[in-house]
Amino acid sequence: MSTITITKPSALLHMAGLDLKALFGAVLAHASDDEDDLPDLTKVHVEVREGELRLACTDRYTLAVVRRSLSSTTDGFTCQYALPLGEIKALLKDIGDSGVHLTFEENQVRATFREETSVISGCVSGVPWRMALNRMLEPADTPTGRIAINPRFLARLESAMPLSPAEPMRLQMCGEHKAVIATLGTSFLALIMPVRTRSVGDEQPEDRPLDGWFDLLDETPSA
Repeated sequence: MSTITITKPSALLHMAGLDLKALFGAVLAHASDDEDDLPDLTKVHVEVREGELRLACTDRYTLAVVRRSLSSTTDGFTCQYALPLGEIKALLKDIGDSGVHLTFEENQVRATFREETSVISGCVSGVPWRMALNRMLEPADTPTGRIAINPRFLARLESAMPLSPAEPMRLQMCGEHKAVIATLGTSFLALIMPVRTRSVGDEQPEDRPLDGWFDLLDETPSA
């Protein structure tokens, strides 16, 4: 792989192709693939600050953020923008298992691999993901007895496991109407929004979801 020389304010990240796929894959599962959806939901949101890369994606139902220390950066360099989801996926597919240099510049990302260079231009990032974290990470004084979750959203968390295969993912509930928070150390964080339970006709939301299972406790095990 060729050596990258910094000629203007930027940040560099050197990674193996598989590691880069794991890094982006952890958040891509939380973006929207619907072209008719809000444009900001079909993008990868990038932030470089204090020698660290942050990537974020959301489709409004879930939000995920990954953090990774950069290989090098010019003093005081920061940037923040959004990258098209389709272009990122195409880049990851093209890279394969090759090693790659990512150069984060003011308004674009430059990927160098197999002596080739691909450039993806950024646009204004319209997702205030840090504001969402500020709102959801506030401590809750009242314990949460139960919460309703769409299991398809929980399944998205599996995409982050390659970041730390041996580490268990930790879940925390912060209130009946607040997100479930999932973390892998300090490298990955996701918010899973709860489902609002509503009455349907004369039926009311199930306030005692375990009642329908207690009958099993009274049964005699089969011989």
